[in-house]
Amino acid sequence: MHKVVSITIPAYNEEKLIASCLDSVLNQTADPEVYEIIVIDNNSTDQTAMIAKSKGVRVECETKKGYVHALRRGVEVSQGEIIAFTDADCRVPADWISKILENFKSSADIVAVGGKLAFYDANPILDKVTRLILIFIDALPGNNMAIKREALEQIGGIDPTVNLSVDYWLTRKLGRIGKLKIDKSLIVITSGRRFKGAFSSDLKYLFNVISMLLYSKPLFFDFPDIRE
Repeated sequence: MHKVVSITIPAYNEEKLIASCLDSVLNQTADPEVYEIIVIDNNSTDQTAMIAKSKGVRVECETKKGYVHALRRGVEVSQGEIIAFTDADCRVPADWISKILENFKSSADIVAVGGKLAFYDANPILDKVTRLILIFIDALPGNNMAIKREALEQIGGIDPTVNLSVDYWLTRKLGRIGKLKIDKSLIVITSGRRFKGAFSSDLKYLFNVISMLLYSKPLFFDFPDIRE
């Protein structure tokens, strides 16, 4: 049966969290024949790939280090008409695929669907504050979005020069060719580990957004790998 949705999960040294992510993706209410799951191993040096294979999902390798390169590889090797993206430190709800499909069916003009985020290991106050802020931000979150393949092709694919803030880049590009649907009931929970050790990357993300608004290109490419 032809797969309608391709779930792509970039992963670099995620042996501690990849299993719980895949358990959530495998436990969907949607018919398993409708979607495929692909983990993109981005040169991991730990047991990430082995754990993913033990779960029975497809694993592809992207040797060029960088989140955007893993995303591009996921698009390249997938077959679905819709490509759904999440991260290895995330856990998606059981109706994630079903809701994504429902949102696309609501209008032919929709080219991408996104949701909101919450944290399973962050300070409760920080979690609530962040969730409140995100309610007012209508952008596609990189770890909770789905895009029509034809729309990605129309914008020329994912730009390999945009790594940090690639989700914002996609939001801007896709918004110019069609409608973006942000479903506030579609919530993916993720790790709050970046709050503990990557505040500088949050600032760089903000500067990239400003730079793309003003000059249509980001200032920074890399961001640190936080695994604790």
